[in-house]
Parts: sequence; structure tokens; C-alpha cells
Amino acid sequence: MKDETCIPVKVALQLMDSSSLGLARQYPSFRETHQDLQYALQAIVNDHHQGFNSSIGAFHGIMRSITTSQAKVRELRESLIKAKEELSTSKPEVKNMVDNSQRYDAMLQTLNSIEQLQLVPDKLEARISEKKFLSAVELLGEALKTIRQPDMMEIGALSDLRAYLGSQESSLADILVEELHNHLYLKSLYCNDRWQAYSGKNGMKSNTGGRALHKFLDTNDFNQPMVEDAHASKNPEADSLSYIRLLLESLNNLGHLPNAIATVNQRLPVELFKLVDKTNIEVDQRHPSSLTGLKTRGYHGKTVDLGLNENDVRVTIIHDLLCTLYSKFEAVMEGYRVIYDVVKGITKRGDSLQDAESWKHGFAEVWQLIQSEMRSLLHDYLTQSDSRNAQSAAPKGLHNVISNMVTGKAPRDRNKIIFKLSNTDINSMSGLKEDHEDLQHILKASVPGLVSESLRPAVSTSDNNNASDGAATGHKLLIEPSVFNIGLLLPPSLSFLNRIKEIVPSGSGIVLSTLPSFLDDFLVNVFYPSLEDTIRDVFNQTTGDLDAFHEDVNWARVSRKPIMKGTIAFLDLITAFCKMLDTIPPDQAFGQLTIDLLTSYYDKCYEWYKELVARHHSEGAEAIDMKASARWTQSDTVRSAVAAVWSLEGETSIESLKKETEVEMNEQASNKITSSDLITDRKVIQSLCILCTSMRWLASKVVQLRHIEDPENFSRNDGGNSGRLRRRWTLIDSVRPQRDENKPIYLPMTAETVSAFDGVVTSFQELATSILFTLHAEARCRVLYHLDKCILEGNYCLDNPVLTPDANVLALNTDIVWFDEDISNALPPKEIAFIECGLGALMDHILVSQASSIKILNQEGAERMKLNIMVLQQNLKNIDESADLSRASRFYSLYGGGMDGLIANAKAGKLEFTYDELKVIVELYFSEAMNNRRESSSALQARRSLNENLLALSEIMWSL
Repeated sequence: MKDETCIPVKVALQLMDSSSLGLARQYPSFRETHQDLQYALQAIVNDHHQGFNSSIGAFHGIMRSITTSQAKVRELRESLIKAKEELSTSKPEVKNMVDNSQRYDAMLQTLNSIEQLQLVPDKLEARISEKKFLSAVELLGEALKTIRQPDMMEIGALSDLRAYLGSQESSLADILVEELHNHLYLKSLYCNDRWQAYSGKNGMKSNTGGRALHKFLDTNDFNQPMVEDAHASKNPEADSLSYIRLLLESLNNLGHLPNAIATVNQRLPVELFKLVDKTNIEVDQRHPSSLTGLKTRGYHGKTVDLGLNENDVRVTIIHDLLCTLYSKFEAVMEGYRVIYDVVKGITKRGDSLQDAESWKHGFAEVWQLIQSEMRSLLHDYLTQSDSRNAQSAAPKGLHNVISNMVTGKAPRDRNKIIFKLSNTDINSMSGLKEDHEDLQHILKASVPGLVSESLRPAVSTSDNNNASDGAATGHKLLIEPSVFNIGLLLPPSLSFLNRIKEIVPSGSGIVLSTLPSFLDDFLVNVFYPSLEDTIRDVFNQTTGDLDAFHEDVNWARVSRKPIMKGTIAFLDLITAFCKMLDTIPPDQAFGQLTIDLLTSYYDKCYEWYKELVARHHSEGAEAIDMKASARWTQSDTVRSAVAAVWSLEGETSIESLKKETEVEMNEQASNKITSSDLITDRKVIQSLCILCTSMRWLASKVVQLRHIEDPENFSRNDGGNSGRLRRRWTLIDSVRPQRDENKPIYLPMTAETVSAFDGVVTSFQELATSILFTLHAEARCRVLYHLDKCILEGNYCLDNPVLTPDANVLALNTDIVWFDEDISNALPPKEIAFIECGLGALMDHILVSQASSIKILNQEGAERMKLNIMVLQQNLKNIDESADLSRASRFYSLYGGGMDGLIANAKAGKLEFTYDELKVIVELYFSEAMNNRRESSSALQARRSLNENLLALSEIMWSL
């Protein structure tokens, strides 16, 4: 019965079964057991009757609770069913409540965002002052993203904050760029541990712990973004290289990294120059009066200083300068190496930045500029280009040396500020200097960017009068230049070149083996290119000005006639160059350079000539580049005829003039001259005259420089040029004062180069001749143009006598007057006579030969033509007293004598005209009657008379 599967009924039946299968025999024991249980139960009840009584009440309470819960569940079920039915039915008021709830939620979010935005300025300034730029950029970016959302843009109250944050973006970018420059060029005090100062005779302090750059590169993974520790109390600027990376990462996150890189590249030359200048002045302050007290021992004395001994203070000075400067150069290149690797890593991340290949150019550029500074530094301390004096105002550099020789005076340096309040000598007042430096340091540390670099007092802003001291680079020379300083300059330079091999990245495009190559041929390759570049630069300045082709106001001091300003300046340049060549050994390169300059100036003058005679044709017209006079000059036929007249040199030759007239009339017949073919601007005529005179004057002056030197005297480019270098670099100043000013100036050339020189001089002469021929042809073109219009467009069939000449005749006289006035003021008498020679003969020929172009002529018309001839002759008499137009006048006088008189004079042989010319006057005699359309009989009668007179005239002319 203890089993859970026990069935009580089944057990009871078995106890009642008295059979062998039943359990009736166990019934008495069952009853005993039952009785025992009853006794035990009774005992339990007696002991716990109170608990049982209380449990009955609790049971009834539980049952009531269950009943109540069942009722509530039934009510809840009915409510859910009812709610389901109500929710399935749409109600507008519920929808409005939902929309309002969402709108209120958005307004709460907006208000929360505005509250956060109002805290941004203070947080941003705090992070900037702590120089935690990464978090500052992140904060500013999130604020700008939030405030530029469409819903925020509609809030007008945020306009000031929005403008502030926008301005802070550019301001923060400027601060980052400025901080980057401070650490790139060692302006910050935290950069002092990146370079090593000179430590006396032992040179620079050895770096036994390895290069800090390599440790930095090895311990940083630039492919991963930089993470800023916002809770770190250490100043991030203390680690300069890491700080440079921080600035670059901040600029990248701000989106201004490409612009920052471009700015760094742009400011590189200026910043590097300031670094060199600051270092130079710092060394000078450590060794005051190092140059002025020892200058008399240089090349200006009777003896030459053959070098410096080890105990000389100047050895310490040059070592201090080179070691300190080269150490700073190393630090600058280390900074650029960090930029190169960081930008390269940023590019590999896939950020929105162009490939870092463009930065290779920046790294190569900084090396090129450092190399240039080294070359200039070596040049300044090895060479002595002119007599330097600390108190002199001598021009600085080779370029100003040439300019000084050309102008004959020392021009003021216009880049130098005459007076500035900031030039107060703070160094002389130690207390003021310390207070000033403390103030600047506090301002820079508390509010970066408040004080710009241009306003901060720097050592490099000292007086320019002492800063350059004659050096080509603009830096003050600390010791006297000498070629013997090479032993002091080369070892530190080579050591520096070997050290920077550890800095140059493998992918920068710089071949490590070529780093010291520029020092190999420095002494033989610096002077010549620099000199050539300077000469060409001065040439471009003197001949490239806007007024170079204008008349020089002081032309009377060099010539009898006006000369171009550029021509005088160019000759001064060539003369000064030849003077300088007299102080150094002759070299074929300088002769060739002079020829190149002469050729270049000829090309400029020829281009100016073509521009003056250019013809601006209208649309649809034939494209002709030059005026008629210039085209005639280039024509072989016309040029040969004009040259024949010019070769007479004042002699009279009627045949040559007739030949020229015939050729020009043929040109006129093939290509008629129009108004656009004439040079109508008087300024052009004046410019042509001045150009012609300038070319002849320049050729006459340049040919005096011609000198053939013995080939043995020229410098050779072989190995035996040590003597040449010694004289050029060490004795140039001693040679220059000994030059005799009365000695003729010449240009030494070889027999091969002198032929090219002669060719250029001939080119100047030929250009002058071409211009002269152009002016000669221009005068004749005017005659052809105006007389052609006078004959073709003039009215010579008049009803009444006319007392005024034709308008074209008056225009021709006006042109001849001002043309003669212009050439008389600018050309010699010989050229003037050539230009105006033969004008009368040309007019006389045109008036007779072109008479056939007159349509109708009567007696009044013939008289007007004679009046035209008389007016032309009177005007020509003022220019050429030998001018005679009597033949043309006699030709038109035949009209008034009638046909009988003409035939009679022909028979008597008194006529000087040909049959063709007489035929024209006969036809003109009957032209009025033949064109009478009202009386046809008269026209027929006139034609018969014309034929009869022509027949009689031909018989007479053939019989003579």
C-alpha cells in the first residue's frame, strides 16, 4: 500500500477474500495497523489541534482569493477583447496625440542638443589651450555636424553660434598649421632637444643613444589612427615628433591636410631662410665683431691670407656656424620625414586624401633648398665677388654687381624697410628683453595663434644693414671669404651629407649616392652659370620693359638723333660685361654669350619692326600681314631697285629712279594700294625712325668691341685649370682696381666666334636698311594711293571753273608735310634725302601715265588738273627744291591748244611725249563729245574726228 500505484479498492476486496488467493488471513493485522494509525492520529490531533483550527481559516481565505482572481481574470479578458475591438477601429484623436508626442520628443531632443552646443565653445577653448587637438577637432566636428542639420538650420537663435563654430574651424586649421611650422623649423622651445649645439673643438655632441627619429618610427604604426589620451597630464608638445604627428592627424580629421601640405610647401623657402638667418645671427652674437676687426687681413692688403690656423677665432666661428646650422637642417629633415611617413600612412588607410606621391616632391624640395643654402653658404665663404665693406652700401650679390656696373651707381635696396618701430634694440636692455620673452611665451602657451609669427620678435628681424654684408644669400658674413676656407667648409658639409642618408626615405625619389655629388664640381660650375643667368636676367629687364622701345629722354648724351631707351641700356650692359671680362681670363663661353644676347636683342627689334608694320585686315579681305611698304621691301624686285637708288649715296641717277618707278607701278597694278596699306599713325613713323637710328648706332658701337684673341689665352676645360680658378676666385678683386679706365673696351673672341659676331652686327645693319627702305617705300605708297584716287574719283568734266584743288591732292600734301617733319627730327640728312628722293618724278609719271583712267575731261577739268599739279609742286619745293612737275603740266596744257595745234607740234617734232601718251590726250579731248547721249550725231561726229586725228598722229609719230 506504500506504492504510489496502489489501488485501495483492490486491496479491500483482497482482504475480504477468504480463498487461497485472497488476503483474508491478514485482515486482523490490517485492523491492528489501522487501530495504531487511529491512535497515532488522535495523538497528533491532540497535540496540534490549534494549528489545525487556524489552517482551516487560512484555507477558506485562499479559496476566496482564488475565486476573486478568477473573476478579475475574466474581467481582464473581457477588457482585452473590448480593447482589441476598439483598436481595430480608427480614431483621429488618437493619431493626433501620437504626433504631438513625437513632436514634443523631438523638441526635447533639440533643446538637449542646443544645451550641449552652448557648452562647446568653452570645451573647445579648453582643449585647444591644453593642446589636445584631436579631441578638439572631434568636438568641433560633432558640433558642426549637429548645428548644420536641417532642423537646426531653421533656428535663427543659433546663427551666431553657427558662425562662431564655422570661424573656429578655419582658426583651428590656422593654429594647427602654425604649430606645425613651429616644430618643423625649431621655433618652439620644446624642439631644442632635436638639434645639438656646437661643443667646441670636439664638434657636435655625439648621439650614443641612437637617432630619436628611428625610435619614433619604429614604435608608431602610422597605418592606424592616432588615439589621444584625454586624461594624460603630460604636455603633448614635449615630444616634438609625436606632436607633429598629432597635428597632422588633427588636420586630417579636420579635412585640411591637403591645404596644410600645400601651405608647408609654399612657406618652405621663407621659413628655411629665416632659420638660416636666425642661426647666423645667433652665432654672430656669440662671437661679436668677428668680421670687422679682421677685414684688413683679407685680399685688400698687400699679402694674401693663405688660410686660418687652428687657434684662430674665425675657425671656431665657422665651425660653430656650420655645425649648428647643419644640426638644425637635420632636425628639419627629420620633421619632414615624419610628415612623409604620417601622410603615407593616412593614405593607406583609404581616407579621402590623394596619394602621398605628391609629398615626395615636398621632401625632395626641402633637400633641394637645403642644398641650395649649402651651395650659397659655400659660395659666400669661398668667393669674393666684390669689395665688401661693413659700412659700404655696395650692392649685394652678383646680380647687383652687374646692375651697379650698368647704372654706374648703387641703387637702394627697395626690399629694405627704412624705419620701423619694431626695430627697437631689445637685446641692449636685458630686463626688457626677459620681460618681453616671458610675455610672448605666456601668450603663446595660453592662447595658441593669438600672436602670429610675423608679429613675434625674432632675431632674424635685425637690421638689414648688417644682415647681408655683401653676401649673395642675404646673410651676414661672419668671417672674410677666401678660397682657402674650403678646408673648414667641406668636412662638416660632407659629414652632414652622410648623416642625412639615415633620414631620407627609400621612396622619396632621392638617390642616396648622389647626395654629395653637388660638391664635386662646385668650384668650376658655380660661377659661370650664375654669371650667365645674371646677365640674361639683366638683359630681360633692360629690354623687356614697356618703354624699352620708346625714345630715351637723355638720348642727346650719346647720339645726335633719338635712340631707344632699351638700346642704350643694352649697350651699357654689353659694355659693362666686357669691362668685367677684362678682369678674368678670356673664355669662349663669354664671347658666345655676348653673341647670343646680341642675337636675342636683334630678334626683339625685328619683332618690334614687324609689329609696327603689321596690317590689320578686315573680315573677308585677303589676309596680308604687313603694310604695302613693308611688303615692297621684302620683294626682291622692288628691294633691288630701291637698293640701286640707295647705293648712289646722294648722286643723281634718272635711270635708277625710272627703274624704281616702273617696278612700283607694276606692284601697284598687280595689287592696288588701299587705305589699310598705309601707315597712318604718326607714332609708328616716329618709332620706325628711332628704330632705324638705334640699329645703326648700336651696330657702330658694338663693332668697336670686336677683338680676336690668341687661342692660347683662352681658358681650357681640361684638368689644367687650377691657375684659372686661382685667378678667378682669389685675385679678381686685386685685378679690378688696376684696370686702366682709358684702355679700350673689347670683347675677346676666337676666329670661329668672330664670324658669328660679324653676322649679328650685319643683321643690325640690314634691319636698319630694311626700315629705311620701308620709310622710302611708304612715302611713295602715299603718292600712289592719293594720286590714284585723285585721277579715278576726281570730277574733271566741270560746267564752271573751280579754284580749289582736289581733296586727295590736299590730303597728299598734308601727309607729305607731317611725314617730312617726323623723319627730319629722327633721321640724319642722308637718310632723309634718300626717303624723299624721286617723289616729284613719281608724281609726274603718275599724272601722265594714269591719265587714261580719267573718264571725261573738258577745258575746266584740264585747268583743275593743272591746278592740282601746281599745288603739288609748290608743296614739294619745300622738301626738295629740284622737284619738277612741268612735264605733267605741259601734258594737260595740250588739251587747251586743240587738235590742230597738237598735230602741228607733232609734225614739227616739238612734243616730248610718246604716241601712247598723245593718244590718251586725244581721246580725252573728244571724251566729252563722245559721251553726249542727248546728241547722238555729235557723238558720231566726235568719234570720226577721233579716229582721223589718231590716224594722222600715228602717221606723224611713225615717220619721225
